[in-house]
Order: sequence, then C-alpha cells, then structure tokens
Amino acid sequence: MNMNQIMAQAQKLQKEMQKKLDELYKQDFTYDYQNGSVMVTIYGNGTLKSIEINKTLIDPEDPITLQEMVVEAVNSASEQVKAKADEIQSSMMPQGMGGLF
Repeated sequence: MNMNQIMAQAQKLQKEMQKKLDELYKQDFTYDYQNGSVMVTIYGNGTLKSIEINKTLIDPEDPITLQEMVVEAVNSASEQVKAKADEIQSSMMPQGMGGLF
C-alpha cells in the first residue's frame, strides 16, 4: 500500500468517524439518579438539556444534599456521553493504527 492509499484511507475513516460523532451530538442521553430523584438529560455534545428534581427532595434546610445529587447526576450523564464517543472513536480505528490519528 502506497502513501497516497494510506492517506486516502485515513481521510475516509476520519469522515466516517466525524459523521458518527455528529449523529452522537444530536442524541439525548438521560441519566436517572436514584430511581427518579434527579433526572438529567444531556445532548451528545455534552450540553445540558434539562434537569428534573423530585419535589420531595427540595428541603430548604438542606440544600447541600440536593446540590450534591444534581452534581453527581450531571457528571454521570456526561460520563455516559464521553464513553459513547470513545466507543465510536475506538471502533473506527484499524487494528494497529491507533497511534496514527
């Protein structure tokens, strides 16, 4: 395989990966923290779409617990999106060529 063929293959793979990532960015990911206590929806690009909080958790005397739950839910949702993006990128890399791109 000559260098032009390798470069053409690399460009093709890069375009395919970008297409899959663009599709990912349009998807919604919802994370359910503690059976509906806090629901976080995040787009595939990492932008937060919405947060729903069970009203029974809103305690004016204890805002810290709710804040911690929201932070954990948002972080978990973000981790799911990142894992999906990593999965897409890994699946697109030819065996033995991971370090080239």
